[in-house]
Amino acid sequence: MRFPIHHGGDVSGIRRRLGLGDAPLVDFSTNLNPLGPPSGAIEAARRAVEAAGRYPEPGCPRLVERIAEHHGVPADRVIVGAGSTELIGLIGQSLREVLAFHAQSLGDPSRPLSHFVDPSYGEYRRVSASNELRAKVWGEHVLGWEQDVLPVEANGIFWTGHPNNPTGRVWDRSTLTEFVDRTLGLLTIVDEGYLPFLPDEADRTLVGSVVSRDNLLVLRSFSGFHAIPGLRVGYAIAPPDMVARLRQFQDPWTVSAPAEAAALAALDDREHAGRTVEHVASESARLLGRLWEIPGLRPAWPDRERPGSAPLPNFLLVSLTQTDWDSPRLQEALARRGLLVRECSDFPGLEVGALLTGPGQLVATRGHIRVAVRTPEDNDRLVTELAAILQSEPPG
Repeated sequence: MRFPIHHGGDVSGIRRRLGLGDAPLVDFSTNLNPLGPPSGAIEAARRAVEAAGRYPEPGCPRLVERIAEHHGVPADRVIVGAGSTELIGLIGQSLREVLAFHAQSLGDPSRPLSHFVDPSYGEYRRVSASNELRAKVWGEHVLGWEQDVLPVEANGIFWTGHPNNPTGRVWDRSTLTEFVDRTLGLLTIVDEGYLPFLPDEADRTLVGSVVSRDNLLVLRSFSGFHAIPGLRVGYAIAPPDMVARLRQFQDPWTVSAPAEAAALAALDDREHAGRTVEHVASESARLLGRLWEIPGLRPAWPDRERPGSAPLPNFLLVSLTQTDWDSPRLQEALARRGLLVRECSDFPGLEVGALLTGPGQLVATRGHIRVAVRTPEDNDRLVTELAAILQSEPPG
């Protein structure tokens, strides 16, 4: 297990590695709102800096109340943290001993207690390993249009993205809620960090389902949709006893006053949210179509014509097939042209040479990249540079 997990957005790191100096890089490696943060959120954060001489209020009660109001859930089911990544870590820490005791009581202390489907967000695996929660990967490395692999006989924790990162696949809500109701010995963690980008978010979210269930937790983040990753704000909607348990393990003041102020302002800006959803719906479909026109690329599996029920998030996973280029060299070539994409060979199942399956398909790949949906101008530049690079010979 490699620590820490590699993530996108390391602009300074790739500049150093490739010797790019201060050359500008358009960042397609992080899945942020292409319209940027709401202006009111940035202004609110600036004003809050003036109160830097005072401690922030523990537990962010104002933000907790506002999130509860936003989702129509009781406030005792909301906990705020320094990004959803902090909360993922707290889940592992807070359940480590409980789950180990549970496994021992069942007479099988080595049984898997953490479950996920690869490829998925690396923090689920990292937190499982760091808390000695034996992990089990379910399913094969399959990219279909539907996300439907479920650990029906599992105990412990099931982690899943909705949409999943990096594949972009979403759940049918009824499928997932029925699974939760059948697996009462399993805590299902549904990471909805990118769900607000989808136009049918209201029909897919499981936030409301938490209120009537004790084995479901939903994660949300302000990093992607509200484009304030540097301020580190996320939250969980969970059963009240789980919220109380997480707070016992959470350090005080993990969320700064500027971060809380920005989050409050972001939730109030519905006009910016509406424009974001419209932009992403239009640009993700347009970018997908243009990427399919480039020989050597196979974006958003399994084929070009996606079903109408399969929405696209604000990022696309792209397989390299039938080309001499591999994903590490393609990432470097793009970076030298001023564009940074997420190279995905550190995701299990997306390595260079990985074989992926779809409906009636078995395709050999040369690795994968993930690209964020940005502005039309940025997206067109990415397509132009990708086409030019893939028409050339890769360096020896």
